[in-house]
Amino acid sequence: MERKKFFHLFHMALILIDMTDAGKLCDFAEKFPCKGSHCLPSPCKSKTLQESKEPTTAVTTEPQRTTLGKTMQESEEPTTTVTTEPQGTTLGKTMQESEEPTTTVTTEPQGTTLGSSIYTCPPNMIYGNCTCEATCEDPKGESACNSTCLGSTGCICKAGLMLNGTDCISASRCSCFVTEANLVISNGKTYVNDNCTQKCSCSNNRLICEDDYSCSTNAVCDVQNEVRQCYCNEGYEGDGETCVSLYKDCQDVYDAGHTQDGVYTIMPTGWPGLPFNVSCKMENGGGWTVFQRRTDGSTSFYQNWAAYKEGFGDSRNLWLGNEKLHYLTNQRNYKLLFDITTSSGSAKYAEYPEFQIDSESSNYTMNKLADRSSGNTGSQLDFGRGKQFSTHDRDNDACGHYHCAEKHRSGWWHGNASNVCNSCHSMTSYCDRFQYNGNCHSVCTNDNLNGDYNGGNGENIFSEWFNNCNVSSVEMKIRPSS
Repeated sequence: MERKKFFHLFHMALILIDMTDAGKLCDFAEKFPCKGSHCLPSPCKSKTLQESKEPTTAVTTEPQRTTLGKTMQESEEPTTTVTTEPQGTTLGKTMQESEEPTTTVTTEPQGTTLGSSIYTCPPNMIYGNCTCEATCEDPKGESACNSTCLGSTGCICKAGLMLNGTDCISASRCSCFVTEANLVISNGKTYVNDNCTQKCSCSNNRLICEDDYSCSTNAVCDVQNEVRQCYCNEGYEGDGETCVSLYKDCQDVYDAGHTQDGVYTIMPTGWPGLPFNVSCKMENGGGWTVFQRRTDGSTSFYQNWAAYKEGFGDSRNLWLGNEKLHYLTNQRNYKLLFDITTSSGSAKYAEYPEFQIDSESSNYTMNKLADRSSGNTGSQLDFGRGKQFSTHDRDNDACGHYHCAEKHRSGWWHGNASNVCNSCHSMTSYCDRFQYNGNCHSVCTNDNLNGDYNGGNGENIFSEWFNNCNVSSVEMKIRPSS
């Protein structure tokens, strides 16, 4: 009995000892454990796993259904995933709740092991770090580089495969794959290599390449609107492999064998815009480029500066545009011809061997106009030589009493013709004269071919003063003089 009390008091004393020493005694007690009915529970067993130096392996066996996002209760087939966790808790419990180390095995579908966890990926995929994923639509993976998955892990395509929807397939199955460029092109699309020596097209998932593709001598290999191919130089048109010179005017059209009147596309030398359509007349030697036409009153010619600059009208009534007319008449030497039909139905014409219009910076001055060389009207059109173009919103005439473009209701090369616009005329019956002050009547031009159709005195279409009033049709055109 005395011996039992002695051991009882000895173990009680262990509880009162400093923890540092208790730790040493715990080691001693572990090596020499107390046995028998006199032993008390050891305080050393109250330590948590955080104080242990050995890892705990947890193994749990449960039915399988899915992994990565579903519970193990949904699982039907057993597989194995081993997870090693830091010691301190075993599945959320301390060692006070469990006297023995716990081993748990979790069964999941077999797959790729990352660290000590096992995951499953679809066929042709592996588990790894999310990268710039190449797809059939984006074989370089540029769009995937902006993905929010970067820096995380997941199932990615194996090397050499591309993502197509949710599947990973070989590049050769992505529409058409250009091996040299590591590029996929869809059906109906083409690809041209860097130096434009090969052109490949995709049709029905079949790649067809032309190794003899090359640019015309009048073309360059370039990228425009994100498309690389051969592009014709300015002044030429075609597919880049073949480039033909654009017509500079209707004379070029005629010289190319087109002898029928019609609308053709031209590109004057130096023209900064796109090629544009013109009406070509092929009679009287052919090659006439029409820049003005009047046939009825359906189109008003009482237009502003911008309209006369850009051009307006339709096939029956038109003004080509001062800017186009400037480029046309400065690429070659041109002659001018205009035809009219009088109110009585008579046909008349006037031809001038030289005609040129300056740029907008000089208000489209009629820079050159030679004296009439032939014809039966327009004998005094040359009074417009050296005059600036005026519209109702841009007064560039030399008359100080009034605005000529308003009085004549036309855009034209108005000016002080023979100083008459500063004179007061009492004769009111002349169709070329307008009233401006009491009984005063005056005139700014000898030919007003852009006036109002069937307009009043001074406002109507007239040619050669009052000799041809209310002209029923007009056509002005140019052709190279040599």
